[in-house]
Amino acid sequence: MPTAVLLAGVGIIGFSAFLGGLTGFGFNLLASPMLLVLGIPPAQVIVINLALALCTRIVVVFRLGAHIRWRKVIPLIAASVPGLLFGMYVATHVNEQALRWATGITAIVAAPALLLWRSREKTLSQPLYAASGFVGGTLATTTSLNGIPLALVLTADNVERRSMIADMAIYFVVSNLIGLGILVAGSGLRDLNWTLILLWLPGALLANWVGNSLSPKVPRQAFRILTCGLVVVAGVSTLVSG
Repeated sequence: MPTAVLLAGVGIIGFSAFLGGLTGFGFNLLASPMLLVLGIPPAQVIVINLALALCTRIVVVFRLGAHIRWRKVIPLIAASVPGLLFGMYVATHVNEQALRWATGITAIVAAPALLLWRSREKTLSQPLYAASGFVGGTLATTTSLNGIPLALVLTADNVERRSMIADMAIYFVVSNLIGLGILVAGSGLRDLNWTLILLWLPGALLANWVGNSLSPKVPRQAFRILTCGLVVVAGVSTLVSG
C-alpha cells in the first residue's frame, strides 16, 4: 500500500478517534467514508473500523464503567447479534450502492429532526433500545456505521453525558467483538488487515483518550448539536463516497 495512503490514514483515524472520544460515537461515522475515499476496499474498511473502535472503547469502559446503565445496554447488545447476522445476509444480497444511499439519507433526515424533537417520556422504552441495537448491528456488518441509531436513541432519551458515552463504549466493545467474529467466520482472514490495524491503533488510542478527557468541558447543548451534526456529516460523506 502506498506510503501516502498509510500516512493519510494515520491522520484520518486520529481525527476520527478524537471526535469519537469527544462524543462517544463519531469514530466509525467519520473514518468509514474517508477510508473509502483513500481506496481501501469496503470489506477491509468495515473490519478495520470495528477493530479500532473496539480497542479504543475498552479504555472508556474501564474509565466510565460505573456510569453504564445495564438495564438499557443489555437489550442494545442482545438485539445487535441478530442484527449483525442479518447485516451479513443483506450485504451479500443487496447492492452496496443502495445500502450507502439508504444509510446516508436516513442520517441526514434523522439528525435535524432529532435536534428539534424532545421526548415526552421520562425515559425511552427497552423495546426501542432493542430496535436501535438491531439496526446498529445491521449497519455494523454492512457499512460499519453502527453509531448512528445508538446516538439517536441515547440523545432522544436525554441521557446524562457520561452514561451516554459509557453505554456506547460497552456496546461497541461487545457488539463489535461479536461482529468481527461473524465477519471472520464468513470470509476467513482475507479482510483482516493486521498491518493497518496495528499501524493506526496507537494514534487512535491517544486521540480517543484526549477527546474523552475534553468531553466534560463541552456545554450540554453544544454537545447535543455536535452529536447531531456529526450524524449529518456522516450521512453526506457516505453519499459522496459512494
